[in-house]
Amino acid sequence: MGVKFWLKRACLVYVAVFLLLFISECIKGHKVIDGIIFALEWSLLSTLVFISTRLYYVRQGKSCTLCNDMPMKSDKEDS
Repeated sequence: MGVKFWLKRACLVYVAVFLLLFISECIKGHKVIDGIIFALEWSLLSTLVFISTRLYYVRQGKSCTLCNDMPMKSDKEDS
């Protein structure tokens, strides 16, 4: 898993969290610009925490079934 994989994953997480937060702010009735600023800031923070945690777990050799970013043990044994 190289840099390209992690950049792609970070962009995907950032956009997903941004949209979720922006839509929730709009539903709450906040101004659009305030919703954008809020979503930009918290999306960045959330993405940094998520990617940092995933990098830590990958280095520890722990897999995540939900993320599916490491080969399963049975796949390794068959090769």
